[in-house]
Amino acid sequence: MLVDVEWLKERVDDERTVVFDCRFDLADKGAGIRSYLSGHISGAYYLDLEKDLSSPVSIHGGRHPLPNLGDLADKLATAGVESGVTVVVYDAGEGMAPRAWWLIRHMGHEDVRVLDGGFNEWCHAGLPTSDELPAPRFRNFELRQRTEDTVTLPEVERLAAGEGDAVLLDARLVERFRGDVEPLDPAKGHIPGAVCAPWNECFQSPGVWKNANQLRDHFARVLSKKNRDVEAQIVAYCGSGVTACVNLFALEMAGFRFAKLYPGSFSDWASYPDHAVATGDGDGAAHAGS
Repeated sequence: MLVDVEWLKERVDDERTVVFDCRFDLADKGAGIRSYLSGHISGAYYLDLEKDLSSPVSIHGGRHPLPNLGDLADKLATAGVESGVTVVVYDAGEGMAPRAWWLIRHMGHEDVRVLDGGFNEWCHAGLPTSDELPAPRFRNFELRQRTEDTVTLPEVERLAAGEGDAVLLDARLVERFRGDVEPLDPAKGHIPGAVCAPWNECFQSPGVWKNANQLRDHFARVLSKKNRDVEAQIVAYCGSGVTACVNLFALEMAGFRFAKLYPGSFSDWASYPDHAVATGDGDGAAHAGS
């Protein structure tokens, strides 16, 4: 799942390894591609969060709906992804690479790795970068979409109503979970019944992951708030289904095997005026938009 720069250095020129640069800045949506064009790991292709890893925004579905998988499959095939290929994704600590990791596995390609430390660690190690765009490889990507790794809005509605056993895990920072601030969505707070597990707590430093034991202890503490353990069923969400994938990656590293994504996340939930939200550390509910 997680590879270091030495591992990638030995394989980056192998045609059976395909690398994707996933850098993206939500505050400056052109920053990622500009950074890529000015320098990236040699041979890496670029995946844009909003152009490649998401579909256009609608009234519902959240700010980063899942992309058209056929279009993304074509992009992966053009980069040389096919059966037997190892895919490596990286970012610069913004939490974008796990979105690509989750999506490519959602599409049925199992061998996807995340580069520990990302682009910053690669540069820190003095390894070569390039501003040249890699040539297309044109392979045959077989799309085999998973169906068991997501939950639907009605399923989340049942969990929020106290029905079902899964734990809602909110990856947003504490101040957004509590409803102290909300820069993007029409409601402040979280889905009723959720517990806060900020995505950045999965890292020792930006982009550098905690080890499996540390992550297991971290999530054990979070789930203990709901009197649950490693066998808990988990539904991960965030603002729009992006940094939730950080938690999903970390949960898998830590040995938690029953975690799914609510793709629309809080931005989808809050788009329905009749959905209750909770504020503070508990479940005191108010209506979205109030």
